[in-house]
Amino acid sequence: MKKLPPVQTIKVGALVWRVIETPGKKNGPVLFMLPGTLGTAAIFEAAMLELGTRIRMVSVTYPMIEDIHRLADSLAGLMDKLGIARASLVGSSLGGFLAQHFAARHAERVDKLILGNTLCDPNLTRRVVNRMPVDALRAQSAQAHRDMVVNSVRSWPETDPLAKRLKTILIDSGTRLLSARAMKARVLAVQAAPAVPPLAIGGERITIIDCEDDPLLPRVVQDDVVRRYPGARHVRLSSGGHYPNILRTRDYNATLRQALGVD
Repeated sequence: MKKLPPVQTIKVGALVWRVIETPGKKNGPVLFMLPGTLGTAAIFEAAMLELGTRIRMVSVTYPMIEDIHRLADSLAGLMDKLGIARASLVGSSLGGFLAQHFAARHAERVDKLILGNTLCDPNLTRRVVNRMPVDALRAQSAQAHRDMVVNSVRSWPETDPLAKRLKTILIDSGTRLLSARAMKARVLAVQAAPAVPPLAIGGERITIIDCEDDPLLPRVVQDDVVRRYPGARHVRLSSGGHYPNILRTRDYNATLRQALGVD
């Protein structure tokens, strides 16, 4: 593929999803792509350009909602709208957390799970990194949430051209593409959510991707995900930060191909 297909707007009840969909191959695998807090559907551009003629990829921008369960159920409704009964899911950060909750509520619709740079238990994350209590997060203004997330990205070092490009993408998302209210909803979708319950999906259908130098997820949080899914394939990259889909594109895309059996 030379460029991404145009963004579609799809309503599921009262919620609006924005979707970029690649054609894939007839009767080939289907992969839903779920971004993190600062991501839009275009954050997975590199993967879609490389693999989109072989895999039907549906990358999404979330509706503005802070309830992870409603978001998971709306995602099932989006699958219905697109005529997709069953698919694999890859999620980054918030997206990986959503993918797990989706699998807990709609296991019959999940083929493979690919969990990137994510968590299972927001309470553990808050304890380890001393994050603000949920009630205090709710009381914060939407603009304060936006400033908190975007200013964190602004503090990242620009060690090479890719790192500089990543910062530009994320700051543009946080200041132009996503509203402050949308940012607050995404933060609360994780921080106000319960831990992921046990899944009725075997570890042989799960791949976990994380990075040794992730600036946002401490090792204890990463290891909690690995312990949760014995038998899962675990790919720990030496670098890639919180966004290996951009900073380690070749390795990330290879992991997707292997997980989906299109290598």
